[in-house]
Amino acid sequence: MPRIKASSVVEHRAQQEEAILNATFDLLHELGAPPTLAQVAGRAGMARTSIYQYFKSPTELLQAAAREVYPRWFARVSGAVDEAATPTEAVLAYATTCIDLVAEGGHAVGTALASITPDPDLDEQAEQMHASARQPLVDALQRLGITEPEPIADLVTAVIHAAGQMVEQGIERQKVHSHLRTMLGHLG
Repeated sequence: MPRIKASSVVEHRAQQEEAILNATFDLLHELGAPPTLAQVAGRAGMARTSIYQYFKSPTELLQAAAREVYPRWFARVSGAVDEAATPTEAVLAYATTCIDLVAEGGHAVGTALASITPDPDLDEQAEQMHASARQPLVDALQRLGITEPEPIADLVTAVIHAAGQMVEQGIERQKVHSHLRTMLGHLG
């Protein structure tokens, strides 16, 4: 039986889950692919078989990671948009913050989820997350007076996706930000 390093079993379990998720995020960022449960357990400092008390499969672990990372991603993006002085700056804030998150490894969870066997429930969860994460962009486009913000948001998202690929290929983040300002700084 593993030694409990907290004041209660519930607190110990929460600490272990946090260690597992942190190990998952680190490995996703390092490997660029879904880690095995054994790799995560090792990084989290636990016995290989102990991780199964928390997550039964890599898919279940990645779903938990997505549920953990999404609120942070959304809060950071929507906060940047809310702080922008103009609607054009809000669109740029949305784009550059997304790129910052990609550079910091925040997109690795979604990429890993997309690489595993298709799962309708998982696909639905991802679709809902993407739709709500995109809402601050749609709102900024509406404030610009764009009458059809949804298709324009699709185009802006495609630009952000291409910029994210640049970051993943090693292009310096500030250079990518500059490219985004060139592409999106004239909206309005």
